[in-house]
Amino acid sequence: MNSWISSWQQFLLEHPPLQIKYPSEPLQIPKVSSDELASNELFWQEVKNRYPQPDRYINLNSGAVSSSPHIVEKAFTGYYTLANRIPSYYIFRYMEQGRELIRQGLAGLINSSPEEVTILRNTTEALNNLIFGIQLEAGDEVVACKQDYSKAISSWKQRELRDHIKTKWISLDGPAETDEEIIAKFVGAFTEKTKVLHLTHVINWNGQILPVKKLIQEAKKRNIAVLLDAAHSFGLLETDVKALGCDYFVTALHKWLSGPIPSALMYIQKDKIHDVWPLASSTTPASDNIRKFEELSIQLMPAIIALGFAIEFYLQLGRNNKEQRLRYLRNYWVSQLQELNSFHFHTPIQAEERCCVIVNIALNGWEPVALDKHLLEQYNIHVTAVTWENMQGIRVTPNVYTTLEELQLMVHALQQTSRERS
Repeated sequence: MNSWISSWQQFLLEHPPLQIKYPSEPLQIPKVSSDELASNELFWQEVKNRYPQPDRYINLNSGAVSSSPHIVEKAFTGYYTLANRIPSYYIFRYMEQGRELIRQGLAGLINSSPEEVTILRNTTEALNNLIFGIQLEAGDEVVACKQDYSKAISSWKQRELRDHIKTKWISLDGPAETDEEIIAKFVGAFTEKTKVLHLTHVINWNGQILPVKKLIQEAKKRNIAVLLDAAHSFGLLETDVKALGCDYFVTALHKWLSGPIPSALMYIQKDKIHDVWPLASSTTPASDNIRKFEELSIQLMPAIIALGFAIEFYLQLGRNNKEQRLRYLRNYWVSQLQELNSFHFHTPIQAEERCCVIVNIALNGWEPVALDKHLLEQYNIHVTAVTWENMQGIRVTPNVYTTLEELQLMVHALQQTSRERS
């Protein structure tokens, strides 16, 4: 991807109004392994300095939306201000000229062709293009999971009502359930009528990593198309669409890529594009051109072009460095609470291959919403409450800008709260 960075920097040189003056040097990555780098607090403090920080709160809800680095924020707001001077001039004569380069950069991150990638606003929009656009007939079946993203669930249910397809739902039973048991549940739901498998790579409610590669292989044996929701894995875990073998892939770019809010990516395997109807009308709806999904008239081009700085920062930092740091942070706080009887984890924290950074934890005697409110009001700690099937707790999600000191404050707050109720 170094060649892409060179192309991006050249694009900025050739389009002076889009150059962003910001006093920061490229990250200097120490020449050590990702495992060693994970505990280098001086380096990660430098990373933290590249991000804006809240004045009062400790933000441990990066699973919802990540902050963008200063340079991405400055580009986004600067481009909006620029566009607002002469909108049609700066949007169409400057910003639009960078769309294809951004597409190329995103395609490189998932190992796809740029002709298979489209840029949208959020994961829900990307999902709905596929859920409502994939051609299905009455009686066709879709297999999905009750712990999938809520908007995916509501969209499949709406398609059921409209087109009389059938969705078969499996349910996860918690962290004790093995990958083999999960695979057996999905495969057991397949029939000769199954046309689509809807898979979530990382369950947003508890951070559980599903065995998606094996599940995709099982689906392919039966000629079942696979839609992979990678909102919580892209930018953190390996998401090579060719290696995974999925037909369709969606993700948010304002989560682990730290892109501008909002932004998203949709991938469709090239030979499947012509069979998917765009959610918004296209002049050529049966085309195999991925750009038919972008016929939305005026778009938020400041966000799309600011993605270039997010991609550049992400490539400088390195995906594996990021993943190992976040695993290190998870282990730091989880290890202090996992042996205490008052806490229960809804995340498979014992298996590295089954979770990364998102953790769902419950405290005996506390409802999730009440505990969420208590931590915010008493300790200025922002998490999020989860009240979903089989996964009721608070979701804790640090990021590369989270420090050990901040996590220690959360551990202390939870321990103190536990003692108050015991």
